[in-house]
Amino acid sequence: MQRQLKIAFYNLTTTTKHGGVESFVWEVARRISEQGHAVYLFGGRGSVTRPYKDLTILQYPYIAREVWGRVPPLRKSLNLLKLLERMSMATSAVQDLTNGNFDIIQVSKPYDFPISAHARNYSNARVVYNSQGTDFFPGDVLFRRSIDGSFACSRYNAQMVENHFRMPISVSYNGFDERIFCPLSPVPTLRKRLSPDGAPVLFYVGRLVTFKGIDHLLDAMALLKGRLAPRLLLAGDGPHRTNLEQRAQQLGIADRVHFLGALANTDLPRYHAVSDMFVMPSTDHETFCIAACEAMACARPVVAARTGGLIEVVRDGETGFLVPPADPRAMADRIDQLLRDTALRKQLGLQGREWTLQMFTWDRVVERVLGCYADVLGQKPVPKRSLAREV
Repeated sequence: MQRQLKIAFYNLTTTTKHGGVESFVWEVARRISEQGHAVYLFGGRGSVTRPYKDLTILQYPYIAREVWGRVPPLRKSLNLLKLLERMSMATSAVQDLTNGNFDIIQVSKPYDFPISAHARNYSNARVVYNSQGTDFFPGDVLFRRSIDGSFACSRYNAQMVENHFRMPISVSYNGFDERIFCPLSPVPTLRKRLSPDGAPVLFYVGRLVTFKGIDHLLDAMALLKGRLAPRLLLAGDGPHRTNLEQRAQQLGIADRVHFLGALANTDLPRYHAVSDMFVMPSTDHETFCIAACEAMACARPVVAARTGGLIEVVRDGETGFLVPPADPRAMADRIDQLLRDTALRKQLGLQGREWTLQMFTWDRVVERVLGCYADVLGQKPVPKRSLAREV
């Protein structure tokens, strides 16, 4: 039997924020620990946690990017603010990371290359880079020789990493939890509360930030009038919320837009069940989109922008529709088409569920990740142990 591996997932925001990168770390770490390996999560001092057994959670103080941004010369570069935030945590975490006797140190952001390179140089650890975006900073290419293995969350992201670092990188798509995200029977009282007049319901899950393109979705909502004028549920929070609330007021659709705030993963399938479709209007930076996977797993068709990794997640005409980014009219037309065709909605939803189960379950993701570990450690693939234990 292969030896147990000791693995460090090093990512500040794992324990401070909700998002795709954070979900990836939590879920992959959980399942690797279920297979008998010792897994440690390094994160910033925060309140975000999940009730998973067998994970060792280590949290460290840090100086938030918002604090660094109070210095006028620094606030001009968000990437610089993120780098400073990460390096402030590294001063406290470096000793534990270096002396932890880890086989694998996995990082998700280039901002953590300096500390992972240091730990690699003073231990026997191998460093794996799981790219989840394009948070590059000047000088990051100097650390590429300290990366022993790498994989990206989509071909789109892999191409950007290859162009920047001039190093090969494989693709391992992100995943979703099929134990949570599955079709449910709609709860009539919830549907009635969200849409008292029986209007169709659109659902969005994600951060309320500008690049998610929600402004354009609101513009599309304003174009959808008459009997099929839908209601929009926005699950999530972020710095753009106030602007979006004002935009909905200006467009005269505030009574049709519901800001739900952040919802727990376990609550999302109930909202998918009472919605007619899922919408993802991102304009940029969408390297994958776990939220779209989760919606399709719940047998909901998706109308999304044709940008970034969404092109690889949503199959145009098969699991939903892709429209040009920042094009409210195109989005409104596809939404209207689906609202008028119940059979098409059902067909795309069922095909979407089949697609996600084939490609994007966390077990498939973990299989690819363990294969990467085996490559960098120069050993045969790490065998799957029991997946029967529940957490």
